[in-house]
Amino acid sequence: MGFEDSAITRLRRYREEADRSLAMIREAEEAARGFADRLFSGLEYTVSLAREAGFEAQSEQSGDLLTLRVLVGDEAALTLGVLPGAAAEADEDLMHEDLSRYDLDPSGYSGRILGFSRTIGEEPCQTFAVYRDGVWKTRGVFVERARGKTGDADEILNGFCLRILGRLIDLAVLTGGAGRKWSADETYTASDLSENRAFPTQLRLPR
Repeated sequence: MGFEDSAITRLRRYREEADRSLAMIREAEEAARGFADRLFSGLEYTVSLAREAGFEAQSEQSGDLLTLRVLVGDEAALTLGVLPGAAAEADEDLMHEDLSRYDLDPSGYSGRILGFSRTIGEEPCQTFAVYRDGVWKTRGVFVERARGKTGDADEILNGFCLRILGRLIDLAVLTGGAGRKWSADETYTASDLSENRAFPTQLRLPR
């Protein structure tokens, strides 16, 4: 076999492996997007129930982003967004139980959904990992730790969404064990007081 024939044979093997990897990555990404669609629908449904219960709450979806807002005294908001692509999971709490933590094979890749709330800070406060076989896991401020399947019944998913909305209400009105404590790490001067600046506080969240 000449060089060209040998090279083409090898490159065809590369092509097959590349196609396999791309297919698995796309499956993980599609699983994350499919789960996000169900999650967003469940959150919008629970927001409508919150309005019926007398809360000033709203949801707004734009493409792969969903923002929830609740106004009870102060406003608290949560924005969830689907990340493009997929990669090997690095967070032990989010790893698929049946996959090795050292396995970088695309069959173990997860797609991700991230949650942000300015009440918490600039960094993601909730992270979802979704695998191509439909397993999803999450950890963060709104739900400390949970797992499920993308095909779980609507009642199960809606109950999960209610937990998220409940924590959002906690952050807006500082109920449910959430609150603020005086900061001991930041300075406050007489000039701060004379200029009517707020004393620095820190958000305290129950576990």
